[in-house]
Amino acid sequence: MEEPLMHFATGSDKIIITNIYSSNERSDVMKNFLSKVFTKKGKIQIEFCQNNLDRFLDEQTVADYGKFLANPRIQYKEYECLSECKLCKQTPYAKVNGQIMNAKDSRNLLNQLYDELK
Repeated sequence: MEEPLMHFATGSDKIIITNIYSSNERSDVMKNFLSKVFTKKGKIQIEFCQNNLDRFLDEQTVADYGKFLANPRIQYKEYECLSECKLCKQTPYAKVNGQIMNAKDSRNLLNQLYDELK
């Protein structure tokens, strides 16, 4: 976006500076302003243990997890191990924004992850 043209208008002892934008530039400026004023929900950071995924994720839910993780609000990483070995052997889990979230099966964990997006 090019720099807007500046319009100088002299008043009594003041100089009034106004920006003159094209309609597209004005629209972009307004969108940027509104997006800052009405903040969107933040990103969710999720960490997965690869060992846990291998243990509890089945073929049926792999595609569903892939669809979920494609959401632009989701930032995720898979680690070989998250050092939660006792939990890892018992139940599917993930660290969501640093907090452990677990469920009885991978489908329920995915449902809980979707709830975090709301």
